Amino acid sequence: MALDPGTPPEVLAQIAEGRPELRVFVAMNPSTYPGLVEWLATLGDPAVDAALASRTTTPATPLPGPPPAPPVAPGLPSTIATAAPTADAVPPPAETTPAPASRLRRPGRVVAMVLAGVLVLAGGGFLVHRLAAGSSRAPASVVTATITLGSNPVGVAVDAASHTAYVAVGGAGTVSVIDTRTNTVTKTITVGKFPQAVAVDAASHTAYVTNADGTVSVIDTRSNTGTATITVGKTPWAVAVDGAPHTAYVTNHDDGTVSVIDTRTNTVTATITVGKFPFDVAVDAASHTAYVTNNGDGTVSVIDTRTNTVTKTITVGNPSGVAVDGSAHTAYVTNVNDGTVSVIDTRSNTVTKAITVGTSPNGAAVDPTTGTVYVTNTGDNTVSVVSAR
Repeated sequence: MALDPGTPPEVLAQIAEGRPELRVFVAMNPSTYPGLVEWLATLGDPAVDAALASRTTTPATPLPGPPPAPPVAPGLPSTIATAAPTADAVPPPAETTPAPASRLRRPGRVVAMVLAGVLVLAGGGFLVHRLAAGSSRAPASVVTATITLGSNPVGVAVDAASHTAYVAVGGAGTVSVIDTRTNTVTKTITVGKFPQAVAVDAASHTAYVTNADGTVSVIDTRSNTGTATITVGKTPWAVAVDGAPHTAYVTNHDDGTVSVIDTRTNTVTATITVGKFPFDVAVDAASHTAYVTNNGDGTVSVIDTRTNTVTKTITVGNPSGVAVDGSAHTAYVTNVNDGTVSVIDTRSNTVTKAITVGTSPNGAAVDPTTGTVYVTNTGDNTVSVVSAR
């Protein structure tokens, strides 16, 4: 919807106001009207700024006259409402102006920062690499390299064994392959339209990339070539791999579903209905469970990965990212509007506490050795470090 040139202007305004994670797509939409383009440019979001800079077309249709406060459009959460213009917002001509909202960005097992066409590496390398390797040493607070990429880099995943990182470059429809020993781009792989998330299955030498055109691209990480394209649901967002049963799980943001992929055949074997606007997904391999955050209805869907059925729905806040600490039987869910992290006991699938963190928490990652949880707070540009054990 955010990318569809046929989406009505008032709906684009609602999306920009209430769905911060979709603002990049609104910025790319050739039908986004000038007033909304100007407002997006005031937000100071590097990804949105890069999308605006890449615009090559302007709306072909004149803007409508001032509408009444628009009702919530089908497929948008009921909490989206039209707000009066604020002092720092640029009023769109003859349109209701969205007010700045807390910025929700891509789900966040991504800790390396991807900003304005470059990948910024902190603390001597990828923090996500260190977490996967079980390192308890905190990285130094220093930028060690800046890698230039294409337009709108978004998701990143690391294959530690091969010293390789894979970055989805949304505006280019490509994945950049980075040698993490030299911090250089060694190859560029063409994938689908507006790639978003990347997950690596190191055991099978495969990477999976979600594309906003309703597909998942499969990459052989030995040859770094695309080997298959899998059709999934509408606007696939996050992807997680459960290596032992040869399965990948993809959240379809606009369908309210999760596609289950057999990674041996690269076919969809099941489609699971979850909550509204599923966002992130994490797998607890030991308990045969997947956790899906549903940003549109404030819930987490618990999936039994043996039967591919939802066994429980857990009420949280306004969820974004999710990370699982299997040995501690705990899942952590960031609530972007609450400034909290919901702590879920994965044995009972109940919320045991809420931890206050920074403003607009988005991504979460767990160090499997220490149990330390790292939470990215997009509203105040900080990372909260939680000693959970």
